[in-house]
Order: sequence, then C-alpha cells, then structure tokens
Amino acid sequence: MKLFCFPYAGGLPSIYYGWRRVLSPAFLEIDPFEVRPSFLGDSIVLSTSIYEVLEDVYQRITPELGEEPFAFFGHSMGGLIAFELTRKLLQNGGPLPQHLFLSASRVPHAYRKLVKTYDLPHNEFIESLRTLGGTPDEILDNHELLELFLPTIRADFQAVQTYEMNTDLPQQIPVNMSVLFGKEDSIELQDIVAWRDYGGRECKFYPMPGGHFFIHHQMNPILAIIQDTLNAKQTVAIRAQF
Repeated sequence: MKLFCFPYAGGLPSIYYGWRRVLSPAFLEIDPFEVRPSFLGDSIVLSTSIYEVLEDVYQRITPELGEEPFAFFGHSMGGLIAFELTRKLLQNGGPLPQHLFLSASRVPHAYRKLVKTYDLPHNEFIESLRTLGGTPDEILDNHELLELFLPTIRADFQAVQTYEMNTDLPQQIPVNMSVLFGKEDSIELQDIVAWRDYGGRECKFYPMPGGHFFIHHQMNPILAIIQDTLNAKQTVAIRAQF
C-alpha cells in the first residue's frame, strides 16, 4: 500500500522523510506529496484558493492512483487537501483511498471561524508565525530564507483562511477515517469530533500529547496508529481473497 502524505500550510513534504526510515517499504510506501512547487521562479503564480491548489494536486496525483491500494495522511491544511481530494475523486468516479488519516485538522464548516492573519503587515505576520509554531526559527530569523519561503506561507494561509466548502461536491465520503488531534491544540474539540458527520463509515479519534504541531514530536505513536490501522485492512483483504 502507498501512503500519500500532505504537509501543513507553509510546510514541506520533507517533514515525512523520517517516516520512511521507520516503516518497512515492503509493508507501506511513504509518498511525501509536493502540494506546492519546490522552486519559486519568476513565472510561478501561487494559488490562494484551496480549490485551485486542489485542482493542481488532483491533476498530478491521479496518474499515480493505479490498481494498487493507497491511503491519505494530511496534517492541518494537508488534512483539508486529503479530504477535498477524496471528495473530488468520488465525484469523478476515481479510485478512493483505503483510509483517510486527518491530523490536527478541523472540520470544513469550522474554517469560517478562523482569524485572518495572511494579510497582516510583515512584522506582525512573522510574530503570528512564531506564536503558532511550525515554522522553524532558522527560517524566521534568516532574512534570505524568509524571503524564499514567505510567499508560499502567506499563500497557504490565505487559501486556508478564506476556504469555504464547495457544496457541489459529495458531502460525505464512504471511507474510514482516523482523526488525530493535539490535546493542547487551540482547535475546539467540537470541530474535531464533527468529522464523524463527514464520513459514511467508521471514524476513530486519537488524542495526542502536544499542541497543533504534535506531528514533530509524536512520530512513533502516529506511525503505530497508521501501521495498526492499515495492517488490519490488509489482513481483512487477504482473508477476503480466500
């Protein structure tokens, strides 16, 4: 099975590289998916709409969705991408993931409550990033690195903070979900447990120690959840063959 992993707003797919060293490729192939272009040339215009980002991801990922089973993992904005991508695949009759892992992701209807920070003046925006966490100090304190990454971070924040769910797509997805959330995260618990209303099948919840970016400190527990969940699915699939 292949696990496509989507990073959080302003994050790089490299946050998942360490997972490859822990999980056996014979069991699970980790695919850290590039949501944004890795090189920002002068001709590249960054999309500031989730659905524009989604369309680009959809076009690039569908050739990789063959007959082999796959699953999606997304943290924060990555979880929103994973959910919306599943809805788009469902609408277009494409193959669906075997499982959806949503990490530090609020339900779609809760995004309207987000405070808009993407258009703050430079210094205020940087301070908001420090408060939120997730962006390394090596980037925030380095002018050259900051100039390189800041356009992507602002574009991602705008896409997330202006997101409104497209009601033309299916409202529920027939996919089992695992929802991971930080016990010290600022996301309201009601905006986590409401994920069960968006799935037509099983939805399990896993509280994790830490805040919004627990993904950086809880790798082993996260991978244990992934491995146990997908192991069970593969066992059921093998039994079904016999």
